[in-house]
Amino acid sequence: MFIIVAFSVFNLVIISAMFIFIKRSFSEFASLSPAGRTLILNRIKELESRLESVENNYKVLSGDVEKIFIKLKHAFQGSGIIRYDAFDNISGMYSFSYALLDANKNGIIITSIMSRDFTRVYAKEVSNGNVNLEISPEEKKALEIAISKIN
Repeated sequence: MFIIVAFSVFNLVIISAMFIFIKRSFSEFASLSPAGRTLILNRIKELESRLESVENNYKVLSGDVEKIFIKLKHAFQGSGIIRYDAFDNISGMYSFSYALLDANKNGIIITSIMSRDFTRVYAKEVSNGNVNLEISPEEKKALEIAISKIN
């Protein structure tokens, strides 16, 4: 009950202060010459016009930002790379598996396997965090890292 009374008293004080401020503003405005009042009224109209322009720009920009966020869901947001030696006779970790995923966990895993005689590159599609083909342990680890980086 005390809180309600205190809040009501606070509101009365604020309303009284606003009333005094408005009354003083009107009395000061009334004491101006007609030319001064016209200048102030014209300035108020100009500021209202600018405010309306700002509000319109804000609406346009808000729509643009919303479109950008929708598009960002399809941009790559998570990546994971694993480097390894695919064969015992070659070192230097030249082989790799690289996973790139969007916010919906859709993307691709690219694997490059290097030996002394050849290099092979494979690409596997990822849909909702799953791959329809069999994946190597390195590809699985790269995919796990990429998924962990998505919000």
